[in-house]
Amino acid sequence: MVKPDVCEAIIEDCMSKNLETAVVKNLDHSSSRDDPKIRKTSIYFVPTDRNNKANEIAWSFLKEANKRMFHYDLTYFQQIQFAKYSDGDFYDWHIDSYHQDQPNKIRKLSLTLALSDPDTFEGGELQFYNGGRPWEEKGDPNGEQVKMDLKSQGTVVVFDSRDFHRVTPVTQGVRHSIVCWATGAAFR
Repeated sequence: MVKPDVCEAIIEDCMSKNLETAVVKNLDHSSSRDDPKIRKTSIYFVPTDRNNKANEIAWSFLKEANKRMFHYDLTYFQQIQFAKYSDGDFYDWHIDSYHQDQPNKIRKLSLTLALSDPDTFEGGELQFYNGGRPWEEKGDPNGEQVKMDLKSQGTVVVFDSRDFHRVTPVTQGVRHSIVCWATGAAFR
């Protein structure tokens, strides 16, 4: 858990920057595109700086979760992404592991830090898919979801980057979060 005052300071710092429209990777991973049918949100990439509080927090949680639960060979922490989900914003079902910014490396762990007080927005639930691929489930495009209970500002969730997940549409207010990833050699 991260203290609310630290969360608010991260929001204030990131919101003072120029946010841009989030994009999604093309299937061949050669380029990206704006696709509001898959993802609609505003983002800012936090500079990689060891003295930055957001980096310090995210990287320490990733390292600790890996040490306690995953035991993956991690070699690199990617740049942190601050996200602002306004009314109607969402990110549909996806996995993080496909993204590569280094040859022969793959995302292994993903982290989400809930920065906003959950009383200030509605919707915007982080959900994980409990089963196969969401779009292959016997005609039910939504399948079975597992909702992460982010009832407290500062809640941190670390998960395997191969897990299907989404953020449901925000229906009122604004949801702020930080996401980041740790990479390593591809799984064998």
